Amino acid sequence: MNVYQLSETQILIFALVLLRMIGFVFSAAIFSMPSVSAPLKVLFCLILAMTVYPFVKVGPEVTAGFGDNLILLAGREIIIGLILGFLTRLFFFAVSMTGEVISISLGLSSAQLYNPMMASQGGVIEQFHVIIGSMFFLLLNGHHILISALVQSFDLIAVGILSLKTGPLVELATFGQDLLILTLKMSAPVLVSILIANLAMGILGRAIPQINVLVTSFPVTIMLGLIVMFVGIPLFVFEMNGLVDITATKLMQVLKTL
Repeated sequence: MNVYQLSETQILIFALVLLRMIGFVFSAAIFSMPSVSAPLKVLFCLILAMTVYPFVKVGPEVTAGFGDNLILLAGREIIIGLILGFLTRLFFFAVSMTGEVISISLGLSSAQLYNPMMASQGGVIEQFHVIIGSMFFLLLNGHHILISALVQSFDLIAVGILSLKTGPLVELATFGQDLLILTLKMSAPVLVSILIANLAMGILGRAIPQINVLVTSFPVTIMLGLIVMFVGIPLFVFEMNGLVDITATKLMQVLKTL
């Protein structure tokens, strides 16, 4: 691509491609972490745009001339990038919810730390699950899947078309139900063990009234929950494998119908 021989239309097309890249990188998982500096994100967007630009499909609005639709086309590309970036975060939403549910069940939800992946405050157990999820995500080359989906989006959603279908976004509500089910599956061992421990402590408190069940149950439930959580890490990783597949499938479904 010779920069000095680009026409005005080609430069505007490149700008539209760059806008979709910016919307994706600044909202997607892994890439949008606050620990990654803004200049590095912008440089990454430029590299992606320069790599993808020669193979981009162009809509009829571009070939006929931009006219007064340039602002609408730019807004459309940013919205598409933000939608794709949000879809990539669904994996980490489920992992974060799992850690939060376990933190509440263990009584450790008051210990809050800054979560750099979700850019919010989270519990200690949630941080632990997000770290494991990030390592597993990178181990499965999840970041390659994200970049591949972004590149395929230019084949499925051409640049320079004013229409944008919002029907597929309604399916995200049903996907939230699937995420909740997966969250309950990943946190089920700890929840069941804590329920059994509370029942046992309740029976013990009725049998021996001299024992302060409220004070005694805290260290017992925390120790039991942590043991079960560490023992159940293989199950947690197995469920995350299915979660990555579901996220990739939903992402491609939305891409094909936008």
